[in-house]
This record gives sequence, structure tokens and C-alpha cells, in this order.
Amino acid sequence: MKQYFKYILGMAAVIGIATITSCKKEFFNRPPDAGITVGSYYQTAQQVQTSTNTLYGSPWFGWNNKAGWSITELASGNGRTYSSDVVAFFNFSVGNTNPEILAAWDSPFTVVAQCNGILNNLPTSVPASVPTATVNNALGEAHLMRAAAYFYLVRVFGNVPIIENPLVHTGDFGTVPCNPVSDVYKFIIRDLQFAETNCSTNVATTGHGSSGSASALLAKVYLYMQDYTNARKEAEKVIASGEFTLLPNFSDLFLTANNNNKESILAMQWIFNGGYDFGNSIQASWAYSSTITTTGDGYGVMGPTFDLQNAFKAEGGDTTRRHATIMLPGSKYTELNQGGAGPYIFPLNGSEAGTHAACKKYVVGSPQDNGGKSAAQASGNNTYIMRYADVLLIEAEAIMGQQAAVGPSKGIDTGYTSTDATALKYLNMVRNRAGALTITSFSYKDLLRERRLEFALEQDYWFDLGRIDGFNAMAHPEPASHPVATNIIKNQERGDSSGGTAAAGYRDYTIYSVKITPTYFWFPVPINEVTADPNLVKAPVPYVFK
Repeated sequence: MKQYFKYILGMAAVIGIATITSCKKEFFNRPPDAGITVGSYYQTAQQVQTSTNTLYGSPWFGWNNKAGWSITELASGNGRTYSSDVVAFFNFSVGNTNPEILAAWDSPFTVVAQCNGILNNLPTSVPASVPTATVNNALGEAHLMRAAAYFYLVRVFGNVPIIENPLVHTGDFGTVPCNPVSDVYKFIIRDLQFAETNCSTNVATTGHGSSGSASALLAKVYLYMQDYTNARKEAEKVIASGEFTLLPNFSDLFLTANNNNKESILAMQWIFNGGYDFGNSIQASWAYSSTITTTGDGYGVMGPTFDLQNAFKAEGGDTTRRHATIMLPGSKYTELNQGGAGPYIFPLNGSEAGTHAACKKYVVGSPQDNGGKSAAQASGNNTYIMRYADVLLIEAEAIMGQQAAVGPSKGIDTGYTSTDATALKYLNMVRNRAGALTITSFSYKDLLRERRLEFALEQDYWFDLGRIDGFNAMAHPEPASHPVATNIIKNQERGDSSGGTAAAGYRDYTIYSVKITPTYFWFPVPINEVTADPNLVKAPVPYVFK
């Protein structure tokens, strides 16, 4: 916690001065100019409104850069890698000294720090001339993004410390305890309920969270807790609002020009010209080669496993999502290589990490392909935290969960089948957009596969695997029971192939067996944090809610 508290105490001097469009990292490294302090900054409605901009950007960089997808895509079996810096996530050998574990801890807690700075300083600093609704909206956004950060933290680490006001801990930051998973979820819900009440409506397309964004994230949190009644209530609230809708074309979701579209509920906001940690660096890691980016990056660190490829293949007509998610030999992309001699075609002998394929989602191409809004290791495309398709699938799953009548000690049986008309309506909306056939019944296994294909490479599948055995499997990490999830992972086709110039459809790959136990569903607290605060790995202490 030493690094975390050092950061957030330093942030007490100035919060939220930088904006998404013009922010510079110096605001986080140097004193504010012209004597600006918390007491003198929040003087106008515009200053209050822009104070929340940074909550969506650079604080998320450490998570977005490698940590997030290493945890969620490599561990889940969606991606494979040969890269020594992240391969431990693929083979379940991650230790507490791993740099990406530190990033997975530090980045969301940096978001928490930014949010706390606003929540603790804005109410006492703003003059009466600023409209109450403006102030409440800013506070609502801070609660929303703090909840989003804690939702990542609790799903990665389990028990984590709940921090509302860091100044309370200035003398004891080395002894702050973790709080139990159940309390963290309670804290998240309280934050989201505040955001739902106080955030403005119908503003998500501006890049800011809205009341509807809070409702959507609440639906997802309730789903994880197996509170299917409230999950359905919140999902239906979002659906009825009309604030969000599915984009007609799945591939359009991942074009830079379509940032903050009508399907985007909440997203990390990136700019290409603000410096390394202000841009989206996913393309730098995932693009098959610099031929795609033309900016010297494109390292091809991760390729889609044969297991993911086969999942798309098994769906039959689901070529739309597959094409927008992974590149197979011979695949053509008209949105790439616009400054060259024609559309980009993935080579017939192309193969990343021995998969005879490459990642496409979040790979947006060269500056010419993005209206100039792309640079080396810094693209301007958003990273989704949540989009509307998720709400529709949550509604379908919540209906099934109510029918199955399972409690938190057990997940829905993967063979359980539903023919509910409402659930099928929303499930088929997602499927039909992808070009998949309309179905008249579905099992829980079908729904999980649908979620995997819809959100592949969007940092979601690992969290689905972690929850399918029931909320108690997440709430009690030792001992935790994940029989269904561990069986899925043990049977995945994670092997590679050295088939060289093999044509599309090549399937001669090695068998790669992983050894996973329930303890691997929690990642270790970084060693430097434990050294600074040994209580972080001791038994959690119930949080005292105000």
C-alpha cells in the first residue's frame, strides 16, 4: 500500500485539472501552476464538469497495457503467447513479483485515488454558484468509476482494502487490512446506486458515464452475486431507457471513428498524441506486424488459441464476429492499409504464437487508417469496460437464473435449458447481429459460449469462468471450488503448431495441458505491497460502513 498511499496523498493538492482532450502527464508529476489548489480550482461549472475527465484515461493505462489482457485472455484460454514477460499467465505460474500483477493492482487503485480526490474535496470546495446538479453529477461519476475499479480488483485479487478517504490512514498505511469479498461487492453496489441516482442521463456518448451506465454495471455486479432478481431489474431498466442500442455492424464497434457510440456504456478513453501512457497500447502488442501499424510497433505478442478458433468454427454462420475478432490466413480487411496498395490481407502463412492466426479486435491500423489519430504504441481507440450487448445477455442469463433457482453456493448447471421467450429475444438480438442463426432454446453452456464469442479479447472471459461455479466460489478464496471452470480450462486446445506455410484451416497442433487448481482463480498481491503492508495477506477484516 505504500506506493498507493504515496500517490493518492500527493494527488490531494490538485485533482482533475487535466482533460481527456488536452491532458498531460505533468499534472500528475509536478505542482499545479499559478497557485491552483483544491480550494481554488472548483469555482465554475466547467471546472467541476472537466474534473472527472481523467477518471476515464491515463490511470487505467497499467491495466490496459498488458495486465488486463494477460489475466483475462491468456489465463482464460482465448490467447496464447511465447513472450517471456506474460507467458506465466498462460501456464498459471504467476508469482507475486510479476510486473503485470503490480500493474493490475496499481492501475485500478490509481483510479480509486483519483475518484477519492474528487469525492473528498469537491463538496467542501465548490461555491454555491455552481449548480447542485453539476456537482452531484461529478460526484456520481467518481462513485461510478471507483466502483468499476473495485470490480476489477475484487475479481482479480479477491479480498482487497476498501479506501474511501486516504487521509484517515496517513499514520497507519503500513497496517491497513484487506476487506472480504462480500464487503467489497457491497461497497461497489453502494457506489453504483449513488451514481445511478446522481449521474446525468443520456450522456454516455460523450465519453462520460451516465445514470444508465451505473444501472448497466449494477446489473452485471448483481449477476456475479447471483442476485438474478436485481440483475434483471437493472438490465430491464437500461433496456427500457432507450439510451443504448446495438450497432448494426459488429466490426464497426472497433473503429476509432466510432468511439463513444450508442452501444458503448462505459469505456476507457485514449488519445494518440498525449504521450505513451495516454494512448491505447493494445495494438502495439497485438498487431501481427508493423506492416499493419506502419509506426514500428506491432509485436504480435498474443495469438488466438485453436480453442477460440474452434469455438467460432463450431458456431457455423458466425463469421462476422470471427472476422472482426481474429485474423485467419487469407482474411481481408478494407479498413486497414488505406494508405497502401489496397486492403490488408493476412498472409496465408501467417501465424502468431503458433496459432496460424492473429488478433484483430482493437487492432485499428496506421495513422492513415484512423484519420491521423494513431501513433507508435498509442492509438486513439477506446477500450470497452461495458457495452449494450452485455446488458442483453445479462437479461437472458438472469431469466435463466431465476428459472434454475440456484443459490450462491452453486452455479447454474451448464446443461440447464430455457425456452423463455424474453430471454431468447435478447439472446437472438446479439446472435443475429453477428450473423448467427436464430435459436428456439438454449442451455447455460450455449449462453456462456455466446458470451465468449461476443466479448472475446475484451477482457471478460476469465471473469466468466471465475463466476460460473457460484458466487461463493469467488467469495471464499480458500478453499474455493471451481469444478466446472477448471474442467473447461483443462480441456481447452491451448497447443501450438509449427506447420509453417499451411493453408487456412490448418489444425495439426500440439496438445498443451495446463495444471490449474482453484487457488489460481485469485492472483497474488504484489510483493512490494505486501512488504509495505503485511496485513494485505492476512485474514480479511470486515469493513465498517458509514
